[in-house]
Order: sequence, then structure tokens, then C-alpha cells
Amino acid sequence: MRVLLVHNRYRSDHPSGEDTVVEQERRLLEGAGHEVVEYTRRSDDIASMPATRKAELPLRVTWSLQDQAAMHAVLSKQPFDVIHLHNSFPLISPSILTSARQMSVPVVVTLHNYRLVCAAGTLLRDGQPCFKCLNGPPTPALVHACYRNSRLATAPLALSIGTHRALRTWQRGVDRFIVMSNFARGIMTQAGIPAEQISIKPHFIPAPAQVRAGTGSYGLYLGRLSVEKGVSTLIKAWDSSLGTLMIAGDGPLRRELEEEAAEHGSSIRFVGSLDRADALDLLLNARYLVNPSRAFETFGLSVVEAFAHGVPAVVPSQGVFPELVRDGENGFTFEPGNALSLRAALLKINDPAVSLRTGAIARQDYLSLFTPASNLSALVAIYDDVIARKGSPRA
Repeated sequence: MRVLLVHNRYRSDHPSGEDTVVEQERRLLEGAGHEVVEYTRRSDDIASMPATRKAELPLRVTWSLQDQAAMHAVLSKQPFDVIHLHNSFPLISPSILTSARQMSVPVVVTLHNYRLVCAAGTLLRDGQPCFKCLNGPPTPALVHACYRNSRLATAPLALSIGTHRALRTWQRGVDRFIVMSNFARGIMTQAGIPAEQISIKPHFIPAPAQVRAGTGSYGLYLGRLSVEKGVSTLIKAWDSSLGTLMIAGDGPLRRELEEEAAEHGSSIRFVGSLDRADALDLLLNARYLVNPSRAFETFGLSVVEAFAHGVPAVVPSQGVFPELVRDGENGFTFEPGNALSLRAALLKINDPAVSLRTGAIARQDYLSLFTPASNLSALVAIYDDVIARKGSPRA
């Protein structure tokens, strides 16, 4: 089949797992013989835009006749079986859905975050869960300046959320939403997306060249160093008796976190941002991976990456994580934000025998649920279903 892949790529100085997922999915489809045409925009391009175009961006987030016309032109050039939209913010307007509907091309949208209902996209405010904009008008987002701590920056997102909620733009314009967990499905149904319009399909991890041999020799955090990732809780939970903790990644909190970690001496090591190959080498020799996120992640990609390598994980008992990690089986869970609870979990999984046992189960979970083959089958089944149903217009 011919797929039009629509995606707004993130800034290169703010690496995103979404970009990685989109690229992997594109290659997966092409490898199976499907034709993929890309309709992409890059947030990096904003910096070089003339002032007049930059001034248009806040309104474009809500609606753009230019984007609508551009999508219509693309769909007029050649037939597509399905459109698959990933990220649209900030350079692709929801107005493209109108063109798709006019041309009777089914639309699938993967919800990589909660931006349809939350200006921040995280359901998190001041480090705590927040659902104030889930059902009603997004006024709280403006009051609390939820996007980049700026009411000015938040205003276009709040306007877009409120407008499209009132118009039911997404419900009417999208044939199927893909989420990665039952938790995310529950959030979106609470926000007004019909349950029958949502499919659960977790991300996949390419088969690793190697799987961990032995029990590994250190704990590992792999990700961005920002408030919502909860690394401060991990540092508070750490004890030098656990051995060595490797923190791989970078972000706005790095200096502050390094200062917090100083009391632990050399038992906590910051290794900075790594390319994928070096990060996987580090993972291959880890006793466990720990993801202390305070946010409601839509998926724990680093956790599944660990599973693929036979490495167990320690995660908070909230959101998607309990769907990935079964406490005491393929890793351990802890009370979100609770350093004492996290330390207790770390003490358990630091036992070499426990790490070996839970890592073996984690590897089997990867083989059962998160391989490219299983993902391709699920994705094509979703495409086939929306294509077959397109003959029945939705009210």
C-alpha cells in the first residue's frame, strides 16, 4: 500500500524519541514492500524564517489555509491508501485533516504525547500530575503558563485545544488513533475520544546485535536531564553501597543534578549525551535500567530497549509503566517520587541473581511483544481496517 507519513520533526538541539520511532516505523514499512511518501516539516527551520512568517505561527497552530492547500495538492498528485500523522506541532496545522476528508483518504494518528488535551503535553505541572484541562476548557493552562512557563507561548496551544475540542476536529477528521498503552487509552477516552476510535499498539525495538551476558556491573539511567524525568529522586535514593550509577544524557538540569550527586562521590557518573551505538553498549553491561519519570509517559521506550538486551528495569508504579514492568518478575516498581521506595527497589534488583532472573524474563517479554515483526503486523492490520471502513462516513 501507499502511505503518506506526516510528521513535524523536533529541534535538533532537543532530541526526541518520537523522531526515532517515526524513522524506525518508516523503514519497517518500506522493508515490507510498502511505499512511504513523507510530508515533513522541521522545527529547526523556524530560526531562519522571516519575522512575518514567525508572527503567523501562533495562529497556524490552530488553523492554516496554507497547510490545508498544501495537503490537498499532495493528495491530488497521486492516490494514497492511508495518511499516518505523528507530530503536527508547531508547523503542521490540523487543517490538513479537512483536505484528507475531502479526498476520502483515511487518517491514522499516533498520539506520542498528550498535547491534544494538555498544553504541556505531559499531564504534569510543578512536578505533580495535572488533569485540569482534560475535560473542560484549557483555561488552567493559561493561568499556570504550562508551556515553557510562558502565558504567551501557552496561548496558541490553549486556543488550539479549546477550538478543536469544541469543533470535534480530531474526532471527525481521524479514523483511528494509536496509543501505546491502556493508560493512554483511558486518558483519551476521558477527554472525549470514542474508545472504538483508539487502538493500542506499543512501539517496537529493532533486534539488538547482542544480548547481555551475565549480570551487568552498574545501574543505568538513560534519558533527558529535565524536571519531569525524575532524576533528582534517583539521586536522593542512591547509596554508594549499590555500586556505580551511570547517568547518560543531557538537559537543562545537568549542572544542578551534578551538584546534588556530589555527595555520593564517584559512585554516580555523568557520561553526557551519547549516540545510539554508545548508549546501547552502555546498556549491554548494565545490571538494570532505572526510569524514575515523574510524568505520565505515553510509552517507556528505554525500558523496552533494556528488555531487548535482557536487562530488567526499575520504574514508577504509575501510567504506562505497570503495564511494562511486573513487580518482581521483569523488574521492580516503586512509589512515584518516593526516594525511599525507589531505594528499596534498587536494593532488590542489585542482587546479581535477581538481576539475572528478571533480565531473562524481560528478554522473553521483548520477544513476545515488542519485535519489529509483531509491530508490523499490528500496524498493517490497523491500516487495513481503516481503509475497509472508510466507506462509512462518520457523523
